[in-house]
Amino acid sequence: MRIQIRTALIAVLLVVSLVGVVTPIGAQTGAEDPAQCMFPFSETDATGTNVTIEERPERIVVLQPSAAQTVWELDADDRVVGAPVVTYTEYLDGIEEKTNVLNADEFSVNQEAVVELEADIVLAPNVVPDDTVESLREADQTVFKFDFGTSLEFVAAKTELTGQLIGSCAEAETVNDEYWDRIETVKAEAESYDSPNVLYYTDGFAAGSGTFIGEILTTAGGVNVAAENGIDGYGEVNEEALIEWNPDVIVVSDDGPGIPDSAAFESTFAVQNDQVAVVNGNYLSQPAPRVAIALEEVAAALADAETAESSQPAETDDSNESTESADPTDSAEPTTEGTEDTPGFGVGVALIALLSAALLARRFR
Repeated sequence: MRIQIRTALIAVLLVVSLVGVVTPIGAQTGAEDPAQCMFPFSETDATGTNVTIEERPERIVVLQPSAAQTVWELDADDRVVGAPVVTYTEYLDGIEEKTNVLNADEFSVNQEAVVELEADIVLAPNVVPDDTVESLREADQTVFKFDFGTSLEFVAAKTELTGQLIGSCAEAETVNDEYWDRIETVKAEAESYDSPNVLYYTDGFAAGSGTFIGEILTTAGGVNVAAENGIDGYGEVNEEALIEWNPDVIVVSDDGPGIPDSAAFESTFAVQNDQVAVVNGNYLSQPAPRVAIALEEVAAALADAETAESSQPAETDDSNESTESADPTDSAEPTTEGTEDTPGFGVGVALIALLSAALLARRFR
């Protein structure tokens, strides 16, 4: 499925706090069994607000796809009354029967629609702006906003926390057990093949360090060339750097534009050897349990990949011949220095990147 509406929305959707992994420790009196939900349940959310759920929610609203996927995985979709009914949630069974809570741009929240649903809890992924969260709270909505996802561990913690918030703790434990089993299987299999240099690319950006997609690349057995070359968060990729990095494999989402038809991309080992891996974008870009499926897809591509290094003919040892090796720190790099407010963006490119930032934000929802 391809996102059909590509309009510039709000650059600030990526201006999110990189606060790390959620620690789902709530106020549960007498909760000896972590699989047994207890109410009332309290937890501080990404806005710094302590949110208390008095009893098991029977009417749930989810504002973006990652929250929807998580709730569906917890078999609680029968309690969902509002959700993003858009192209990138079509894979969720029965979602077309829910009330759509997004505007025509398929991203921003239709606050009036949310309020009319009279939900017991509204789950808001981090791409939902704080202003929207506060506005809904002023309308007497109980809203919990999640932190920004940066790791596979975050996804599991978010699943557990979601289970606690909606009263599906046993289901969350089961989902996480399967999630970690799949990840450990991928890790074990990755030890059997060489690590190719891999790049995740979308809309002119690469996933660097401090991103859950970056962790997917390395967990699958690859070397994330963007992270190795100083990209923190999601940074723009210039073609000079791409030529220097010369990835063995390029990973793209099936709902994205793919790779540009340019000389720089055509020069890479990945393109020349038909090693562009197209992965399910909904699973890859939504920090939710099905990330494990995307991980398996990436791992399958890396396991079969040839590398530029392994394809080079053996060199003779001319120890007496003076050679000058390239310093990797001298290679061309994107002009992107990660900052706390705008991950992967440098001050010099921030204004140029505003429109791209809005599009990129829609991929990590």
